[in-house]
Amino acid sequence: RKENSPYFFNNENYFIRTLLNKDHLILQSQKNKNIIYVSYHSKEDPLTPANFKEQTMQILKILGYDVSLNLIDENKIDGKFIKNLDHGCGIPDKALFRKELPLMLEKLQGRKSFMQENSIS
Repeated sequence: RKENSPYFFNNENYFIRTLLNKDHLILQSQKNKNIIYVSYHSKEDPLTPANFKEQTMQILKILGYDVSLNLIDENKIDGKFIKNLDHGCGIPDKALFRKELPLMLEKLQGRKSFMQENSIS
């Protein structure tokens, strides 16, 4: 470990990138629950097991977030939106935003501004 290297990756860098860091999740939930999580995940994802994604989304739901998990199996492949069962399901970004963004904006419409003075970002 070369701490003077510009490529040095210290523990703080690791912790901020860890999705299930308990302390960060609790702090985040205390600061702002106006976050909507939408996830599409292949049941056959070779990189991340589906049960990991299910557990992650369940934790976020327990913390009070609006959570939507779409588990994808072979029956949901339509060749247009969902193209395969690989990581990312072959879903084009443009198609994902076209489908999910209007729903998110509708959900956020009645909420107070999600820009807060004491923001952690």
